[in-house]
Amino acid sequence: MLQRGRILRDTSTGTGLISANGQQYEFKLEGMWKSDISPQANMVVEFELDDAGKVISVKSVSESDLAKEQAEKAMLAVKEKGGAVLDGMVAKVGMPVLIATGIVAISWFFLSAITVQAAQAVAFKIPFWNILSIANNGAAGLTSLQGGGSGSAGIYGLFAIFALAGPFLSQFWKDPKAYLGYCLPLVLMLVVAFSVYYNLQESLEATQNLRSAYGGYNKYSQEMASAMLNSVMQALHIGLGAYVAIIASSYLAFVGIKKFLAAKA
Repeated sequence: MLQRGRILRDTSTGTGLISANGQQYEFKLEGMWKSDISPQANMVVEFELDDAGKVISVKSVSESDLAKEQAEKAMLAVKEKGGAVLDGMVAKVGMPVLIATGIVAISWFFLSAITVQAAQAVAFKIPFWNILSIANNGAAGLTSLQGGGSGSAGIYGLFAIFALAGPFLSQFWKDPKAYLGYCLPLVLMLVVAFSVYYNLQESLEATQNLRSAYGGYNKYSQEMASAMLNSVMQALHIGLGAYVAIIASSYLAFVGIKKFLAAKA
């Protein structure tokens, strides 16, 4: 029977002594010690007992093995803790809500929300998270579209994180209105879509006004701005990420409104 223990006394002065599970076991260097290094006090060892409970073999446990075992124990504890947390969340909000929220997060960060067709063979696929930089920076953020939507999401990034946490708001705020947090992902997407469209229109109108100020024809400014806006809008195409996020966030909004109405009844 193998056990793990620690050496209390080495064999430099005679019989060694191992402590394990509140018991002490004597061992000798000759015939029992199975490692290349000498036994030392406080060394962690693995030893084998016979049927009478006497030590028949002892070997040291390397620091690398100890570190590996500790890491495995830590990972197991994290896995168990994570599993308990997930089970608790499933019990509280339901697996469909967790899945829908995860789908929204994946679509926002990794899937293409819009595609900008810059040329016949050149297209930029931009996730929703990058589009937030346009909403955050106003008309200046439109330049990021030409480079694939890079830039700071700023306050809109915080709104996005808060929106993703919306479906779990009712776990901390015991009020029927907390269920409306389920609607936050869909609301944010609608707000950002309106903001981007508004910034596009504002930017193109500002460009047209500048052209008019330098000799353009004012009576054609509005028509040209509309034509330019239509041209830009034709270069934008809704990506798979947008459709996926809209479907998942609409489901969350439906669940939230249903829970809100039930709580108010």
